[in-house]
Amino acid sequence: MSYLTDRFKEAVVVLTGDGPLKQRLMAAYTEHLDDLESTELPPTLRATFNDLHAALHYVEPISREPSIKASVRKMSSSEATLHAETIVMLLSDLISQDHRAEPLKAVSSEKKVLPSFLRRSG
Repeated sequence: MSYLTDRFKEAVVVLTGDGPLKQRLMAAYTEHLDDLESTELPPTLRATFNDLHAALHYVEPISREPSIKASVRKMSSSEATLHAETIVMLLSDLISQDHRAEPLKAVSSEKKVLPSFLRRSG
């Protein structure tokens, strides 16, 4: 597994733990995903990750409260569920991309030696 897959896997472990969903969402994102840059993700996942990041930093914090805590506190339960599902979906997409076969490598340009029975005689 890749570094990113491991990070998202750990976030999903937190999401599936005990406690209210909003607290688990806040902990999963803060502890495992908040310091990631979208450019670290495959291009196909960047927009989704950027949307998640924006949603979890949407609310301007009051006093010394972190932005993520303020944003999650203002979310409805259905919004928190949607964002938790997004984290699981991103993990799933990362895993599927990790298991894709590598592209075929170009054939070497070195001259190949033919077996004697394929060589022209004469």
